[in-house]
Amino acid sequence: MQWSTLVATAVGTVLGVLATLVADHVRWRRDRSERNRDTLRTAFTEYLTTLSTAKDAFSRAEPSPERVGKGHVAIGEHGVYAAQQQLELVAQRTLVDKAGRATLSVLDFHDAVVAGHTTNSQEYVNAWRAARHTRAALIEEMRKALQRG
Repeated sequence: MQWSTLVATAVGTVLGVLATLVADHVRWRRDRSERNRDTLRTAFTEYLTTLSTAKDAFSRAEPSPERVGKGHVAIGEHGVYAAQQQLELVAQRTLVDKAGRATLSVLDFHDAVVAGHTTNSQEYVNAWRAARHTRAALIEEMRKALQRG
């Protein structure tokens, strides 16, 4: 047997194995990236859903001055804190910070409603707009995170 045939076979085998390993690695990274994106998407959706549910419930709350400042209990009952903690596990710090601001803005909205401010009062409108604005900023950050993922 000639050395050149043996060397060519060995080189071909090594190149074939290397090509397979590289292709498997690329596929593994793509699959991992997709799983991470799905995890983020699920956490984002759950948080936004619970936050919206809480805000909607707060918009129907009856005035009750003794409940001003106690929205953290009500927001916890809607699962917002649990969803926010999930975000803390999977999302980047900037996104978690924006989620915290969104939660606080909904708490401020709660306080405006239970303080007795009606839908046409400036306090109610300001709190509602602030909640909407912080939610929009959060959603924009979420979209960026999903594109990066």
